[in-house]
Amino acid sequence: MKKLLLLSVIASMFMFGCKKTETPPTSTGEDVVFASAEMPIGGLKAGREISENLSVQYASATIDGTTYTPEVFYLNNIAYTQAVKLEVGVHTLSQFLLMNDNDTPNDTSDDIIVKATPLAGSEYASFVSSPLSSSFTVEAFKKAEVSIEVLNFEETTYTSFGFTWFQPVDVTVREQLFFGDICTKHPDDYTGSLYEQQENGLQIDMPAIFKVEVYKNGVLQDTYDNEYDADGNLWLGEGAPMHVKYSDSDNDVDNFELKLYIYVAEGNTFGYKYFHSWTFSDDQMIDNGSDGVVDFALGTCHADEADLSLPPYINLPATLNYTITAVPGTLGTYFDANIQGVGPGYEISNGLWPTYCGDYQTFISVGNTYAMDVYSSLYPDLIPPGYSTDDYDLVNWLMNNLDNYPGYDWTDVQAFLWKVLNNWDGSNVAYVGTWAQHPIAQQMFADAQANGEGYLPLPGGWAAILLVGDTIQLQLVLIDP
Repeated sequence: MKKLLLLSVIASMFMFGCKKTETPPTSTGEDVVFASAEMPIGGLKAGREISENLSVQYASATIDGTTYTPEVFYLNNIAYTQAVKLEVGVHTLSQFLLMNDNDTPNDTSDDIIVKATPLAGSEYASFVSSPLSSSFTVEAFKKAEVSIEVLNFEETTYTSFGFTWFQPVDVTVREQLFFGDICTKHPDDYTGSLYEQQENGLQIDMPAIFKVEVYKNGVLQDTYDNEYDADGNLWLGEGAPMHVKYSDSDNDVDNFELKLYIYVAEGNTFGYKYFHSWTFSDDQMIDNGSDGVVDFALGTCHADEADLSLPPYINLPATLNYTITAVPGTLGTYFDANIQGVGPGYEISNGLWPTYCGDYQTFISVGNTYAMDVYSSLYPDLIPPGYSTDDYDLVNWLMNNLDNYPGYDWTDVQAFLWKVLNNWDGSNVAYVGTWAQHPIAQQMFADAQANGEGYLPLPGGWAAILLVGDTIQLQLVLIDP
């Protein structure tokens, strides 16, 4: 048989002394007691005899958003709760449970619901006359009774009561510390930037202003920067590392990505530009050396070894317009090219430039103007697929060691580029000839393989810039980084 528990809410009346007064005193609250008597009401029964097998030690009643847990005791087979103090007025009961403490009275984490009142709109709502939420009134100096019914509860049917379970997830807050340096070839390029407001002003080597985006399982969780401290004071990365905190679920594998953006010149303005990502899982830590701080250096002016050494930054436009005007070129390379569409402040400017070919198999037309995307060879991971390679360090090594090859000309350099970047088969190409005709290029290639891996040009050297367009030949320009 289905069993319901009929409960009455009884507000006991308080007396405030025996002296008669013209106006009754204002009540600051009344005791409310939940009382119950079990009654058989027909047809629904829990799969396990919970109400008969498990005793009730206390009730869990949520009233006006506050949960009260009064103990339950029995008199003459009637269940009563300890009194709960409520203010005079209308109150809303949104949840009512009768609980077993699982013989651990000081630990509620393992307590068991014995009986519960279903919520309005749930499958079991029709089995009680007043599903929750419901309201009752507490009046000053007047007894109030409100009836409430409960059903035997079983966890496997909790959705039938309209309940939603929130699974607790234990998390650990983890923290990593970051500090950076930025190297500038020309400090005056940063006039008007935030770096000018640092304590020592513009220098070749300055504390980096940067931000870190924290991604957890592919979702952005938070962003930290060192422009201002926690109190809103201008910080600008000086004097202390930046603390990055994130939550790690203890019982699940969490994959993290921390993206580093550094405040740099972009044309003649300034902004945050993406440079690097660290990826790790759970409690793994980024390499932070002996001082516990993940330090990085952008550029090659920093003498001390950093945990992350980033190549020099070259202030480049995202796109430009490119037109080959002569082949062979008149400026000592394969092509002369007219570059246009570049705004002020960048390391590459509008005008005629000497350029090399990076792909001997793909077609490009003299006289046609192409919209080209611009990439630094110093950051091969950021170069689009099809053009990315680990061998741009060999290219940059050669461009900074050409004095070792007296008598070379542009055809030797061009042959070398095709061999390194395209694994050229050595067959005849117009204006260049065959690989066999270039013993100097062959020596360049052997020396670069022996000495060029991991090479980074110093300030005053040369770095290759890639100009990339859809289905057209890769073009190379040299820039002083």
